[in-house]
Amino acid sequence: MKRIDKILEYIAESTKKISKEALFAGEGITAAEIADDQKMLRNNVSKELNNLLRDDLILKIKGRPVRFLHKQIIEDTFRVRLKEKQIEVKSIKEVLLPDEQVDPFHALIGFRGSMRNQVEQGKAAILYPPRGLHTLIVGQTGVGKTMFARLMYHYGKYMKRFSEHAPFIVFNCADYFNNPHLLLSHIFGHVKGAFTGADHEKAGLVEKADGGILFLDEIHRLPPEGQEMIFYFMDTHTYNKLGETDRKRDASVLLIGATTEDPGSSMLKTFIRRIPITINIPSLQERAIEEQMLILKHLFANEANRVNKPIRIESEVVRALIGSVTYGNIGQLKSNIQLVCAKGFLNSIHENKEEIGLDFKNLPGNIRDGLFNIDKTQYKMKEIGCISSGLYITPEGRKALDEEVVSELPFNLYKLIEDKIGML
Repeated sequence: MKRIDKILEYIAESTKKISKEALFAGEGITAAEIADDQKMLRNNVSKELNNLLRDDLILKIKGRPVRFLHKQIIEDTFRVRLKEKQIEVKSIKEVLLPDEQVDPFHALIGFRGSMRNQVEQGKAAILYPPRGLHTLIVGQTGVGKTMFARLMYHYGKYMKRFSEHAPFIVFNCADYFNNPHLLLSHIFGHVKGAFTGADHEKAGLVEKADGGILFLDEIHRLPPEGQEMIFYFMDTHTYNKLGETDRKRDASVLLIGATTEDPGSSMLKTFIRRIPITINIPSLQERAIEEQMLILKHLFANEANRVNKPIRIESEVVRALIGSVTYGNIGQLKSNIQLVCAKGFLNSIHENKEEIGLDFKNLPGNIRDGLFNIDKTQYKMKEIGCISSGLYITPEGRKALDEEVVSELPFNLYKLIEDKIGML
């Protein structure tokens, strides 16, 4: 291994060991430490550090002494993307804080890869004058349509398209698909006496979403009457509550719909024509293997953070998990990871271990079969052969994201397991 590669590897491993608190306090690796550990001359170390800086592989924290950090490790740890050639800063806080200075789409895995066109479409929809463009997000179950819509919302705030307190309202159209009357009341509201039981005036979702985004999930479940109500509002930005005769109310609302179906076969053509942007989210299998691995690592980092224990994953487990996703995409992968982590957590308690170990023989049968499904799909064993030594995920390997962006279980599964074992 070349001298420069040894130094870069040492900086990478040392950066991983530094806690977030220590990073914010100015911790880093000095040239003297590298020279001492690697048994190299200080002048040679300084020369190679300058080369690594020019190659944009490390960060230089100015001070006495000067300290260095591995740039990619910092990006992965804090789930951000630093500017190119941003190599010399006064403090790590300078590049990480405040969060609002970071493009929200940079939190999306593949924003420069398989999702690049989709990100550009989403940004165009938000920024198009004067009120943005209504958008339809199409994709299979579990690909992240809701998360993409939330990123559009956060991007709108980031670009000052929306105010800081602008609403993001979610409505699942399947809840009222067989009752257009109730649907009208829910979306547009009603006045007192509009129908039996209407004892007081009620604000609808359109009124609540004024100045922000109304996200219509499973929009293909809207009946024709519901679609007509919505597209009239899209045309005029005016509406009336149930029980009113005049359309005298106005709301500035950007509509984003999501569907798993072919829009042309499940929705009115007059409705589709009013939605100028359609964003297709690729399935997990259509993503590059590198992106699939990043998604898998991120999901494991979420679990390590929740349980506050490191997780050691055998290479066969990684392959099996990737191959186990036959439907459900990222949503299914997340569920499978939570299942194996819960089982591994239980074993770690029984064995009194400080880390969770996931090995192939302890996987549920349906996930274990994923190892053999790889050969039947587009994947070749050599494509993920680089994971020969498995993965080791620590609790510090993840930035705490906005709970609105990354939905989690409504309870702590691991705390529940721990409490049950304690009771038994």
